[in-house]
Amino acid sequence: MFGDGGVRRRVLLLCAVLGGCVALCLWFARGLPDFRQNLLLNLAPELLTTMITLLIIQPFLTRLEEERVREHLRLDYPSFCDKVAQTSDIVEVLDTFSYLVSGRNSERFAEAARSAVNRGATVRVMLLDPDSLAAQQRSHELSADVRHEVMRNLRDLRQLAAQLPQERRGQLQVRVYAAAPSIQLYRSGERMMVSFYPVNRLSGEGQQLEVRVTTPLGSFVSERFAELWSNSRSIDELLTRHVQVLEEGGRAAGEPMRLDYVRHEGGLYVCDQRVVVELARRRDRQVQVRVDGRADQLFELEMIGGAEQGLLQALATAYFEKYGTDAVAFVRLTPLPHAIIDVMSGDSPSPGGTEVRSDSGER
Repeated sequence: MFGDGGVRRRVLLLCAVLGGCVALCLWFARGLPDFRQNLLLNLAPELLTTMITLLIIQPFLTRLEEERVREHLRLDYPSFCDKVAQTSDIVEVLDTFSYLVSGRNSERFAEAARSAVNRGATVRVMLLDPDSLAAQQRSHELSADVRHEVMRNLRDLRQLAAQLPQERRGQLQVRVYAAAPSIQLYRSGERMMVSFYPVNRLSGEGQQLEVRVTTPLGSFVSERFAELWSNSRSIDELLTRHVQVLEEGGRAAGEPMRLDYVRHEGGLYVCDQRVVVELARRRDRQVQVRVDGRADQLFELEMIGGAEQGLLQALATAYFEKYGTDAVAFVRLTPLPHAIIDVMSGDSPSPGGTEVRSDSGER
């Protein structure tokens, strides 16, 4: 209540000294005429005043203090981590990308998030979609590679989720939004740090407003978070594609798979040992797959061989940029003839785009 142990000991010592002084005064005054009546007469209004102060005035003043907007020069990541570790209801982060998740504060945040999850809290993190136009615009404003930073955050959050017990992984929820960023939010329990995005500077380096969720500003920011959350997509949708291997006649064969993927010059390439095994098992037959459960997204699998070393190198570079790990085996997904029109209309790259990238704008 009073902070560290030294402060508590000093407060208790002061109370003991004051109590001793009061006891001495009462002891010396006990021989005065009408001592008991005068004592009761003086104590009664003091007790009444104390009760009114404790039961009415103090809660009112405390409420006013809690509702007050507090200003901070910048976002204190270590302090926020400490609050997260003590939270048992909800933690929310809304940012373009965050040095809380990656960087020198990452281990501290990971430990705090695990502690909050173990207490029963739900941790929701929402970052800017790395492949959105908003990310390109923010990169231009900051003169920084926002896409690279967001992908680094997502990889670290994916690793954090993998470290949680299986039954608690659903309490760590990560999504990306594609709207233009306007508000930064770091919430722990009933209090939140709010900032508006400055130009040519990271939002965490600007002025922060600390408010309660119940204030008008807190309610507005919470509604904005909920709106973005409802129109966002999950990290699995961003980093993987849903692939189902088909038998002859279009029947599903085996369980559907979530596969890592990259793009190059409009082509779609997956990287997973299970697909390589499937190709080896059916070496004399065509292997067809359905992507994302859509009937118009039918592809044929083709292993990228050593004769395409330039392509393999480009794909390996794109894969490392996206997932932070190396890969050497890739499988091309070639659209089947009756699906080419649909794929070209809804899954083609932007005009003139020849840069190797891990585009994930599909749902």
